[in-house]
Parts: sequence; structure tokens; C-alpha cells
Amino acid sequence: MFLLLISLGPIPIQGDVEFNNVLCLVRDRKFMDFEYCYLKSVNRTYKYLSVKTKFHHFPIDNGEVRFQLTRRENGRVLYKFDFKVDACKFLRDRQNVVANLAFQTFEHYSNMNHTCPYDHDIIVDKLPVQHVNGVVQAIIPDGRYLSNSTFRVGGIPRLDILVYFSKS
Repeated sequence: MFLLLISLGPIPIQGDVEFNNVLCLVRDRKFMDFEYCYLKSVNRTYKYLSVKTKFHHFPIDNGEVRFQLTRRENGRVLYKFDFKVDACKFLRDRQNVVANLAFQTFEHYSNMNHTCPYDHDIIVDKLPVQHVNGVVQAIIPDGRYLSNSTFRVGGIPRLDILVYFSKS
């Protein structure tokens, strides 16, 4: 539910994506926490992202994600990358094109393979930057970016996942 993407048409933009940092911020520790949230560099060319939540209240049967992609140089939010999506509805029908592209970047590396209710912790395990690279190349210009995903459950903001990356 967190990460980045939209189709700008058939304009191929070449370049490499590199994860720079990840921050997982909990707004309500009584509701959930993170078991881990890190970016690991295996070598100069291979980095991956891993996140595991630890929920204290189940089941999770309603949720909303707000996704924003911001250029770090000027702080501007890319207009097509600022949207909200009802997470449970999206996981049922996957009709939102932008959210679907974002979800496709990490769905094979997570246990989010069914719709609500969720009665288990959510994991994104070893999402390689190479997997994100292929999708991001075609949709955003070179620069430094911040991807901010805010998750709301029951109408209350519960957590933020910030992914800093650059594309050159």
C-alpha cells in the first residue's frame, strides 16, 4: 500500500533508482508497533527494504492509505502522486490504476495477498530496489524523492512510512 507510481504514457525515461533511507513512524503505539523497519545494503548495487508490523488489535477490517510523492529539492508534491484509497475496497477490486501500480511494486514481497479483515501482522520482506527500478524508470524524472504513505485504521492515522530515494 506504500510506494509510488502512475502511468504517464509511452514516454520512457531511463535511469537508476536508489533507496536512500526509510523511516517508519508509529502514531498510536497502543494500536500497533513495528517489529522492524530497515533498509539493508548487501553490496554497492543491491539494497532491499524490509518492514514488519506488530498489531495489538485485531481484526483490521477498514483502512485508508494516503500516498504522496514529493520532490525533495523543492518540496512540491507531484500532482498525480497525491491520492487516498480505501485499502479494503482496493484489495477487493483493484480498480484504482495508480494504487494498483504502487501495490504491484511490493505485492510479491508481502503477505498482503487477501482482502480485509486482517488478523495477522503485515510484512514486506526484502523488497529489492531493482524491482522498484523497472517501474519508476518509466514514470518519474530524475531527482531526489520522498514517498510518504500514511495509514489510517478506523479513521485514525496510525502510522507513516517514509521512503527516501533518488533517481538518476
